[in-house]
Amino acid sequence: MDHSLANGFPIKEVVLLPLYVWLACGMYLMNGMATVALGSVLPVFIHHYQLSYMFGSDLVFAQFVGYLVGVPLSPILVKTRGYPAAIAMAATATGIAEIAFGALPTVWWCIAMSFINGVGMALLQATISTSLVEWFPASRAVVMSRTEAAFGLGCVITPLLASWFIRVGIWRLDFFVVGALAVLLAMVTFMTPIVQPEHHRGPIDAPTAAVNIARRSEKWLLFALFMFAILVYVGVESCVNNFFPAIFANHLHLSASAASLSVSLFWISMVIGRMATGWVIRRLPYRPYLMLATGGTLVVILAISATRLAFVAYIEACATGIFMSGIYVVTLVFANHSFPEMTALVTRLVTFFAGIGGAIVPTVFGWLITRSSTGVAVLCLGAFAAILLITIITASAFTRSRSRLSKNAVG
Repeated sequence: MDHSLANGFPIKEVVLLPLYVWLACGMYLMNGMATVALGSVLPVFIHHYQLSYMFGSDLVFAQFVGYLVGVPLSPILVKTRGYPAAIAMAATATGIAEIAFGALPTVWWCIAMSFINGVGMALLQATISTSLVEWFPASRAVVMSRTEAAFGLGCVITPLLASWFIRVGIWRLDFFVVGALAVLLAMVTFMTPIVQPEHHRGPIDAPTAAVNIARRSEKWLLFALFMFAILVYVGVESCVNNFFPAIFANHLHLSASAASLSVSLFWISMVIGRMATGWVIRRLPYRPYLMLATGGTLVVILAISATRLAFVAYIEACATGIFMSGIYVVTLVFANHSFPEMTALVTRLVTFFAGIGGAIVPTVFGWLITRSSTGVAVLCLGAFAAILLITIITASAFTRSRSRLSKNAVG
């Protein structure tokens, strides 16, 4: 057993899979809550400072910059301080930022805290995902689907809490709840001995043939396909998360409250789908799963553009969440499966490109939706989904051909 992973932490016993995964799920739950905490109270937050929504854009941009800093910071902290310290420091950074938001500091301090929040969230996600992918190679998708389900649950819980806090006039408590949870989890992590388990007993992913690529140019091509798929997927998810209410309000002529139900249904379905992914991926290999999920996403988004009944559109919002729920996790795992010698690098770059996609694609979509009709904007969202499907099909065909070549070579 590699005790160096703890880097100085007193180790008396090994943290078995259920305990460490539960801790990871708690961290992802908090990360999901932190991701949507500001957006859940943004109208009243902006009103407090008597500024325009450009201030909100500045906060989002600062968080994005922090995200890009947090990803490369992960391997440095893991190497010098170990996984427990890196995870606890990430949670502490997020906790400090959220509590500071609740204290309603000056504008510049808000921007600084948004940056720190981005660093903490990216550092946490990159560090935990890397540890899970490295430590549980036979059940990466099963384990990661649990953490992603927890993340989605956090994205559901915070808006519900924020809605009640706003109604009773204590909306600042939205930040304090997330901050307190982050600090509590940081303390738990510092007190928990964490080392790599020698053996894993439990559900494993469905078998997928190994990928054998000899040429460096082909490796970089496949690597680029996976990173591009992650970028586009996270961009599409961010568009749905941020613009579904606007799409439903304008396209179906719904009230703001009725339209906001669409994103709630989307995230509830995402949580259900991510919980089911751990079961499905035990029976369905990575390639068919991804093609089914991305193909279904494209079909549902195109169906929304042709729908005129709110009830049907709500069902389609749920279907969107179900189809999209496992794409990120399975793409990440498939990329690691294709490059087993680059696990840490692949996982951290996936997090990095996810941050880029979450910033660029919604910006492009926001520009489109303000300069064209909602119907055209939804079709453009469908175009992004089509690009994702084509990318997955190309990567799947490429890996399948290399898997067959390796089998023939062995034969």
